[in-house]
Amino acid sequence: MMTGQLSIISLSILSIWFFSSHGKADTVSPWQYQTFKSATYQPPNMTIEKHGRTEPGFLFFDQTWAGTVDYAPLIMTDENELVWQGPMPAEDNTIFGLRPQTFEGKPVLTYWRGTGYGDPLGFGYGVIYLLDQSYEEIYRVTLEDSSFAVVENLTIPSWIDLHESKLTDRGSILVTAVNMTQYDLRSVGGEEDGWIADSLFYELDVKTSRVLYRWSALEHVDEIPLEGSLLPIDGLGNNRTYAWGAFHINSVDFFDDGAYLISSRYYCSIYRINRNGTVDWVLNGRSGGDFKLGPGVDFCYQHDARIRHTSEDAVIISMFNNANSPVENGTSPSTGLLLRLDLNTHEATLERKLLDSRDVIYSESQGNYQHLPGGHTLLGHGQIPKFKEYDANGSCVMTLQFGENNEVSSYRGFRLPWIGKPKTPPSVWACSSGNSTHIYMSWNGATELTGWNVYGGSNASHLQLVGSVPKKGFETTIVIGSVRYVQVEGKEGALMSRTSSVVPVNATC
Repeated sequence: MMTGQLSIISLSILSIWFFSSHGKADTVSPWQYQTFKSATYQPPNMTIEKHGRTEPGFLFFDQTWAGTVDYAPLIMTDENELVWQGPMPAEDNTIFGLRPQTFEGKPVLTYWRGTGYGDPLGFGYGVIYLLDQSYEEIYRVTLEDSSFAVVENLTIPSWIDLHESKLTDRGSILVTAVNMTQYDLRSVGGEEDGWIADSLFYELDVKTSRVLYRWSALEHVDEIPLEGSLLPIDGLGNNRTYAWGAFHINSVDFFDDGAYLISSRYYCSIYRINRNGTVDWVLNGRSGGDFKLGPGVDFCYQHDARIRHTSEDAVIISMFNNANSPVENGTSPSTGLLLRLDLNTHEATLERKLLDSRDVIYSESQGNYQHLPGGHTLLGHGQIPKFKEYDANGSCVMTLQFGENNEVSSYRGFRLPWIGKPKTPPSVWACSSGNSTHIYMSWNGATELTGWNVYGGSNASHLQLVGSVPKKGFETTIVIGSVRYVQVEGKEGALMSRTSSVVPVNATC
């Protein structure tokens, strides 16, 4: 279904409102969220269905759009337990792409924070943060380019787009960017002095933000003609606020020989880009491009194209095949695809297609495909707030939902082991009920927490041990006798511990 000028622009305005909402959503979400006494966090109360064994590891995801209560990155268990809630974004900012990665051999968390804009542009201006296992910022990656034009009159900290933040094993990070560029669009029915949202990707040094590599789609229109875009120009391209986002890079990966793999949403294509910037080959999900498509190898509007294996004769790639977009939707279900590209015969064959026939999903934007260490696969469905885990046979063993469809989204979702050792102390809240004191305690991000010691007394300077309790969920509770002040000590095994501040007991519960 082709969408005309009015519907595309209306969707763009609505999506910009979604992305620009900050802190807490402006609407009351019908979805249930968790609350705590000892912390102000409000993670979603997830619905979880399991149909088999799932792989170990926590779930890492972000939340955006109008139905979100807390616009913050989250680590949770697949038993609906909060592990860590990250910082809330500043006003008019959002957070995208929380992701566990490895930098210089050590586990880190990365996420993008900035100002985002919805479809049909679907991009942002922001900064990428790297956190260590104590959740402390260790690096902040930015991109400066004086030649860039902003979508509107904004003061921005960096030009990095929200779509990619992949760390390499050479101390660098792959990112995307969007430059509003004046361009002659008459060949596609636009204005001579029209505007196009040029898609670029960069490789940046993590520690210095120095540019190591740059590529622009608009600089290669001889190999990637504008006429190949499936995004209608109707109503777009007349000014830089509504520039025509013809290409729309949404993922970047790298080959060992120095080439790159990029995904273009509106060309429905995957490209191998040589180090000199030329296109080595293209896999188009409808025409095939440089490959003949085998049975089942059809895709469009895809996200998260990744290299899974390479040899002299073949490349295996995975992707989340949205098969839907604001341009056309509701006709083909979104799937996870694993494809083999034969470099000799130029044939693309289907290795695996992941689809839960009991719960068919049509996701117009975002999403990802994560191959798990034990052979399972986690699919994030982007605009539809669901994660599905599939076993090695392709059977769905878990469906997890964390918001209302089309009201809450997560750009990508990941499952991996993680050890968090926060430097911040535990939190405690207490109240009085007759002759007893109810104590609530939590320690944001402490994955090794095993139990609590509780101290109380009538004098804040002279507290005694009045109870111990094992950790139970994100927030643990205990009831003790009447005291005026309390302090708790979180225990990490037998040797490590950390204490909270001393707090007065609230008069009544």
